[in-house]
Amino acid sequence: MEKIVLPSDKSIKEDRISQLPDEMLISVLSFLTPKEAFRTSVLSYRWKCLCPFLPRSLDFDGLYTMWEIEREKKSLQFERKKFLQWVNDTLKSCRVSTIDEFRVCFHFDDGSKSHVDGWIDFAISKGVKRLELDFTATFPFKDASNFYRFPNERFTSDKTCIKSLTSLTLKYIRVTGELLEHFLSNCPLLERLHVDNSEDLVNLNIYGSSLKLKYLHIIRCLEFKSIEINAPNLESFGYVGNEIKLHVHSAPRLLDVRIGGMYSHPIYYAFGSLSSYLYQLESLTLDVYCYTYDGVEFPEFQTLTKLKHLKVTVGASEGSSLLGLIPLIEAAPFLHKFVFEFRLWEINFPKKARKVKKYPNEHLKEVEIVGFAGRAIDIQLVVYLLESAINLEKIIFNLSAPYLAGIPRPKNIRTTVKYKGAREAAMRLKEKQLTRAEFVIM
Repeated sequence: MEKIVLPSDKSIKEDRISQLPDEMLISVLSFLTPKEAFRTSVLSYRWKCLCPFLPRSLDFDGLYTMWEIEREKKSLQFERKKFLQWVNDTLKSCRVSTIDEFRVCFHFDDGSKSHVDGWIDFAISKGVKRLELDFTATFPFKDASNFYRFPNERFTSDKTCIKSLTSLTLKYIRVTGELLEHFLSNCPLLERLHVDNSEDLVNLNIYGSSLKLKYLHIIRCLEFKSIEINAPNLESFGYVGNEIKLHVHSAPRLLDVRIGGMYSHPIYYAFGSLSSYLYQLESLTLDVYCYTYDGVEFPEFQTLTKLKHLKVTVGASEGSSLLGLIPLIEAAPFLHKFVFEFRLWEINFPKKARKVKKYPNEHLKEVEIVGFAGRAIDIQLVVYLLESAINLEKIIFNLSAPYLAGIPRPKNIRTTVKYKGAREAAMRLKEKQLTRAEFVIM
């Protein structure tokens, strides 16, 4: 490694940190975030001087601050100004020739466009591999017209080729299908594309025998109308939103699928387009909103012989039924883990008793219920799982309601939204000794 020449200052007393070789100091600093590195630079003069040379990954994470803004503990305008200065100062002092990752997580809109445009230029000039701009709004249902607009013309007009880019994530950013297709055509190493809440995205054509794309998720883009997929290396596909024209022409390596509806929009239409690939799936995630008296219902599934992980998120009222999930569970004879997220709506329909045949499930080992309410609607489903999964090893009751919309919770913060009586209901199920599996109540 080339020796970094630092200015000498005899007035500064050398400490033990300063006596370490540059290679060792940079190695230590490389494990820190940009904010941590610059905060600890007070420990040593040489440490401070090395900071501009260290970052290969620039992760500007403001999630905790955004959480406090949403709870009205901090001011958005004040914190945004501080965040802008932090990013700008860091990039101004950065001396590395290449970076692996550039990530910004904070609420920015088009009012900060000149700054963000500069950040994108910086990242691309440094040969960034993973680019993520997460501008999740503190108030997610506000007018999207002021969301930051990605500088399409800068890339599509001169056919810019970004050879280093392997992953692109854009959240709460206005981006067009034309630009995304440009990235796919001109970024030969691009393997991951994730777009969340972009109202400028209408149509998308994923096509090319040389595409490296392995991961494609389009989430809550309300104006999205259609997608054509011909991707020989695609392994994970996700779509959450209104009903669209979905055409999967070729995805021979597809292993993981996520399909979700928005509000009352169904998801069943997607199974027809994916029918040629359902048998090979190893992981399936479904988001369902149920507004009907009958509850959750699924069409008849072909046998999902390779499915090992199933996650279903359901929003339903107390009087409806979740037993319509059973045919889906039983269509996966080798299912290993089932995760069920429940969002209970306080809309009462008359309860309708349903009987269901129970078939032994020999392979299901772990069940997790997130948002357990302890009402008849989810207790019925849990009892079925406890009685049918004859080799179940563990069942987890997470009493905290799942995340709905807006800013995701920081990892060290739990939601306090819990359903009254849920813990007691879980304890009663444990006392019935319907299974020998380990009970975990969170």
